[in-house]
Amino acid sequence: MQVSIAEQTQPASSVAAQTTPTKRDYHRILFFMNVVLVVVGYGLAHPTGFASVGPMKILRILVLGFSLFYLFNSKKHYQYIFKGSSSWILWVFITLNIYVLPFSANIFISFEKFINLVPYFIYINYFVIYLFRAYDKEYVITFILRCLNITYLIPVASFILFGGGFAQDDIYGEVVGGFVSNHYGWGCAIFLASSLDLLRNRVIVSKNKKILLIFLCLIATYILAISGSRSGYLTFALCFLIFVLKNSNTSFYIKIFSTIAATYFVFHLYTDNDSALNKRLAKTETQLEKGDARSAIYELGFNTMANHPENILTGFGFYTFREAMFELNSNVDPKVLRINLHNSYLELFFGSGLFVFTFFLLFFVGKSLWNFAVYHSSRYTFLPPILLIPFFENNFNPGQFLFFPWFAIMFYYIHYNERQIKIEEVITPMPPVRKHQFL
Repeated sequence: MQVSIAEQTQPASSVAAQTTPTKRDYHRILFFMNVVLVVVGYGLAHPTGFASVGPMKILRILVLGFSLFYLFNSKKHYQYIFKGSSSWILWVFITLNIYVLPFSANIFISFEKFINLVPYFIYINYFVIYLFRAYDKEYVITFILRCLNITYLIPVASFILFGGGFAQDDIYGEVVGGFVSNHYGWGCAIFLASSLDLLRNRVIVSKNKKILLIFLCLIATYILAISGSRSGYLTFALCFLIFVLKNSNTSFYIKIFSTIAATYFVFHLYTDNDSALNKRLAKTETQLEKGDARSAIYELGFNTMANHPENILTGFGFYTFREAMFELNSNVDPKVLRINLHNSYLELFFGSGLFVFTFFLLFFVGKSLWNFAVYHSSRYTFLPPILLIPFFENNFNPGQFLFFPWFAIMFYYIHYNERQIKIEEVITPMPPVRKHQFL
């Protein structure tokens, strides 16, 4: 087959690759498998007494290895993925983290933890570029949303099939089916946001699929409400706020009706003393009065950095916060360090220092916020759970619950404004995005 490369001069946001492979695209299938295996691994951990963790990790590594080989071995068609002009952001980020490694409290731990991330960073970055070479940019975001929508339906299905009851009003801190309450909250927030975006942008066109998805959204709303996940509540509330204030593809009357329905729903939960919402509000009030474990560990980190200003630029070492605290403080209470940071952004700040942290905020988070606000906030609401839930869990680990959504979306927006170098193949033109099937 003849392949010609045509470099477009327009911004990537306005130019689309016009063709798609006639046969099944195994690159997309492999990406979907990488995303799903993480969540399936979480779902199997508790029922198997964590015996599945090791085998699932090996399986994830094998799938990633094959995905990388398959992506970079397709030189005949996809050699131009290396011309993604924004890939320098990835390589500078990797280089900066390696540069600060010698300053770690335990260089062996930091090296092992960070180097484990590098193949995943490389894969996601160049897979996104591959998508931009082969598909319309609008299709790419709907593909990612479909992946997330199907993947984070797994916790909803787990609740329905394996022990969840619709008479429960609070499951916070409990394991139901294969997942703990926070995972239900996070998964449902992403599932709801992606479902509503797919429905409102007419990606789902089948009437039966629409009805099924709406029904599942109602169940997911219930699970989110009883999960007691404050981060889940917050992020979905922000999605709703974007929907009401910014979205232009929904009528004013639907927005009014949705606001009234949401207000009634929240009021109903607030007036129920036994609801998960009220219990989380009470817990939050107590934590504000007495302080909680996370606040104490964050305060210890900032105080230690203030007492040792040389660590402001270099950090304490990636994933070596605990080791550094014992090394740099003579009288640390071990109880303060009984939990991990549970914050992706602070893990990077304390681990790699201010300069690396600022680089990440500007080029990963900042570009995502800016491009979403400019190009997508009028039609989509998916971003808050992706960027804000990592405040409540450390996702600098390829096996973490939100690792793939977090970095897939950020790399999508990192490359969004590049000129598109499309791969043209003499095949059938791609159908409209709204009619395109998932795989």
